[in-house]
Amino acid sequence: MRGARPTDRALVHVPMPPLAIAAAIASAIIHASWNAALKGGSDRITDAFLIAVGGVLTWAFVAAIWGAPAPEAWPYLIASVLIHLVYWFALFSGYDAGDMSHVYTLSRGSAPVLVAVGAALTVQEIPPPIKIAGIGLVSLGVLCVGASPRAPLKATLWALGIGLCIASYSLVDALGARAGGNALVYVAWTSGIMGVPMIAFAAWRKRGYLIPDAMVAPWRGIAIGVISFLGYGLVLWAQTIAPIAQVTALRETSVVWGALIAFFLLRERLGLRRWAGAFIVAAGAGLIAFG
Repeated sequence: MRGARPTDRALVHVPMPPLAIAAAIASAIIHASWNAALKGGSDRITDAFLIAVGGVLTWAFVAAIWGAPAPEAWPYLIASVLIHLVYWFALFSGYDAGDMSHVYTLSRGSAPVLVAVGAALTVQEIPPPIKIAGIGLVSLGVLCVGASPRAPLKATLWALGIGLCIASYSLVDALGARAGGNALVYVAWTSGIMGVPMIAFAAWRKRGYLIPDAMVAPWRGIAIGVISFLGYGLVLWAQTIAPIAQVTALRETSVVWGALIAFFLLRERLGLRRWAGAFIVAAGAGLIAFG
């Protein structure tokens, strides 16, 4: 899983490699799937604890075989852990302030444009106009799928803050994976280090109830932690061989995959607005991948 250096500006001038497209789409489907698996859970603290345990177990396995990241990756890795901690705090706060569908969709929909701006400013990855149009369509379509104009202002502000966190760690992690030359090792160590404060936070919030609550269905949450690691590892690897903003936009099609999973598997109804949003996202993804 070795890729280009973060200063490789030539990536934006060539078509996206098919493997990068496949990895980004696969990551989106994985992300939508594990979020669907969490649907209906009423105890987010316990879920976060078990997901963190899954991340720590994955880190232990990868570290035992492949060791630690290269020294060049550590500044990015530390920054990513700090951003992720802010992200989790904002996520819990956003879900407490408004509906999950609005907060999740607005945060994911705002991320691709923010990542595109960040990549242009930091590593001069400026997409061609047709790719910029694709990124814009993905964001617009994602917002159409689930954002609600009647949501509380506080929930909307939290969602935008979460989107900024997503854009920040997406950019930092892409650069860290490139600098370290191994996306698998990088994301494993990020998951492992980040898991420690998440486990401590869960233990503090739940106090004596954490272990009994976690033992109700432990393998579900741990499996989600491992699966989410694999999904994020795919997107980071794709960003080592393809432009950061374009890969991020393709990954955020997870919102549409989630809507389709809800429709076909969970038997939820999708209105005209959500179907229109799905088609807009598909059009944007097509421009990014093949334009």
